[in-house]
Amino acid sequence: MNRPTRSNLAVSFRVRLVATAIGIGATLAMAPSASAQFGGRSGMASMFTPDFLPRDLPVFVDALTLEEWQRPILELLIDEYGTNFNTAADGVRSRMGNLKDAAGASPERVVEMISAPLVSWMDEKKKLRDDFLASVRSQLSENQIEQWPRLERALRREKSLPLGELSGESLDLTLVLREVDAPPVALDAAAPALEQYEVRLDETLAARDTALDASVAPLLKAMSSSDVDRGIATQESIMQKRMAVRATQDEGLAAIRDALGGEYGAEFERRAMQKAFPQVYRPDPITPLFEGALALPDIAEEVRTSLTSLQSQFDAEHDVARTALVESYRVSEPREPRRRTEIARQRAAGATVRMGDAPEVEQAKAAREELYEKYRKLLSETLTEEQLQAVPGLSKFTEPDPAQVRAAQQAAELQGGGKNRKPGLGAPVADDAPTSIEKTEPGKPEGGASGGLQTSPDGAGGSPKKKGG
Repeated sequence: MNRPTRSNLAVSFRVRLVATAIGIGATLAMAPSASAQFGGRSGMASMFTPDFLPRDLPVFVDALTLEEWQRPILELLIDEYGTNFNTAADGVRSRMGNLKDAAGASPERVVEMISAPLVSWMDEKKKLRDDFLASVRSQLSENQIEQWPRLERALRREKSLPLGELSGESLDLTLVLREVDAPPVALDAAAPALEQYEVRLDETLAARDTALDASVAPLLKAMSSSDVDRGIATQESIMQKRMAVRATQDEGLAAIRDALGGEYGAEFERRAMQKAFPQVYRPDPITPLFEGALALPDIAEEVRTSLTSLQSQFDAEHDVARTALVESYRVSEPREPRRRTEIARQRAAGATVRMGDAPEVEQAKAAREELYEKYRKLLSETLTEEQLQAVPGLSKFTEPDPAQVRAAQQAAELQGGGKNRKPGLGAPVADDAPTSIEKTEPGKPEGGASGGLQTSPDGAGGSPKKKGG
């Protein structure tokens, strides 16, 4: 099998650039290539996306408190903007589609031919946006114009937040606060912190958007010359702006939580963290096992007390494990552009490299799994065999007690003479025993021995009968 060389990669880049130059969906086709090549999203991803759509009407209505008679006017303005945008975008695509002589040009020349209409288009797109907003302002009263900064912040959150790549970067705490059923007095107390968050978030999002737009030309240049270091440096400059957005999210979360106080602050933080790190705060597999065990009707009071205490211990250790996993994402995600690009470079050189998670994340995930296994075992040691079977999902995790395995073997040997019997769990196979081990029916002692080990429902193994309930 032929491995790609640096020269082959350069040819591949040129092919992609030429295809981009003569394709109808020029920048849309190029954006994924540039992002994948250097490990992150650039400004090319949204270059041909309109800034305003009909679905944005509620944002204007809410932020400016528009009158009913103003709504139809705004709808017409949005429609007119959409028509002008599509006409101008089609013109850019047409100009790029005429670059058919790019097939014989060098990669550097292809980039130059592509960059000129793209840079021109970015300026034209900005003018279309500004003209639309000026038309909207002309329809407003003085009181509504005073709300204009609020509208700009709301629009930027609506358009820019989805462009985040870091966990928590795309969080909208204004929406999270609406989900918390806090009383007016608590919301009033949180209002200053919320406004400060909106202003600061708008500043950092604007800085990130500027960095994304400015990345188009450097990334095209890096692609044409196969300059991996330049591509990574461009992505890392964007990453600094992304980290500033996430830092604003963290600061806003803490400030609003503290301002709400008590149960409402805790509920706000819980919802925010679930949205920021859904891969960390998803439902765990152990809590349902505790709930199932505590719901059993025949639990003795001392066992119930033990289970309640055990669940409290799990909750505390689980919080620590989740916090460690969150921190592993915080540390590793900003490094992802360089890590992904390096892996791609190694693969291109012929190495077999697994992408997977970053080492810090894998380590934190492994620690979390160990915690889950620890409490599965502790639960199984607290309940009887019958109780284990009654808790959905728990019995399959139980492990046999070595002492009872030996007792079962001895009982089977005494009754069967050590010959012509099915081997028990972990028992040595007799000389004349069959080469395959048959599964024992659930609840049936192996080897006919009374009080022997029982297998789990899937026949994979047994759990000892022990512990009182």
